[in-house]
Amino acid sequence: MYKLLLKSAQQQIPLEMIYESKHGNISKRVIYVKKISSTHMYAYCLTKKQYRSFLIDQILAIQPTNKQRKPTA
Repeated sequence: MYKLLLKSAQQQIPLEMIYESKHGNISKRVIYVKKISSTHMYAYCLTKKQYRSFLIDQILAIQPTNKQRKPTA
């Protein structure tokens, strides 16, 4: 998964992600990865239309998507 996140950040490839929040809420999001650390990812979320921080351990599934809308911010 880390290689996919890194490639997305470098090439600005949008990803579709299933994410579980710390409160147990599961959501489906389309994101553009901006920064990655060993535990967190900072990304522009097209679903929420804002930048968000995500815990990498909370990602349930992730894959490239063909949605090509670029972040506006």
